[in-house]
Amino acid sequence: MVSIGKRRRLAAAVLAVLLGAAGVADAAPAATPTCRVPDGLLNLSGELDRTESLVTRKRPVRIIMLGASGISQEKLESALERKMPGSSFDVDIAPSPGLAEDDFARLRTIVVQTAPDLVIWQVGVRDAIAASDIDDFELLLDRASDWIGERGPDLLLVDPPFVPQVPHERIYIPYVGEIAKLSREELVPMLRRYASMQYLSEKADRLTTDQRPCVPELMAEAISRAVRP
Repeated sequence: MVSIGKRRRLAAAVLAVLLGAAGVADAAPAATPTCRVPDGLLNLSGELDRTESLVTRKRPVRIIMLGASGISQEKLESALERKMPGSSFDVDIAPSPGLAEDDFARLRTIVVQTAPDLVIWQVGVRDAIAASDIDDFELLLDRASDWIGERGPDLLLVDPPFVPQVPHERIYIPYVGEIAKLSREELVPMLRRYASMQYLSEKADRLTTDQRPCVPELMAEAISRAVRP
């Protein structure tokens, strides 16, 4: 069993790498003080052109969010509308059917049937648990991002959460790295949920603290930054 001290050292080392890659500055404003994270974690590496156009014109934005995370439709809509007053957001939650490959199959159907403006894809948790081949995982994400981009919606990837109270938490790290690599090399927007939740846990100095309630606020802040004129 991994000791608390060793777990803290591992968490600190991973956080240092992720914060460095993000070009972090000072903690950025958020809706509540307990959810403030370093500025660089909220700056997306790619564009959300369709979403920006709709927000600028005060048109409704249709969002599909895929993946089980405990984020409610109401909380995300409320957080988005607080960050972007005058805009309206219609969020539908689609549970993940399984691995990233299964998610992609589900997304192909959803995108064709509903024509969303923004796809938020929480990806990597089940692949990490199943120990999916990391190269296959990377190729699948690349193929999926290309397919979604060709059909018009914006895509926002969300990496796995930081869950220090789970003994196997470290299995997520390679998949977090692959999602970040795709985001960096292909300019696919990515919310750094893992690093953000890790930062909040370390800041609170309580590794068992549940940081999930902050995710809608962080997601809304990152999206609002990407669409500001």
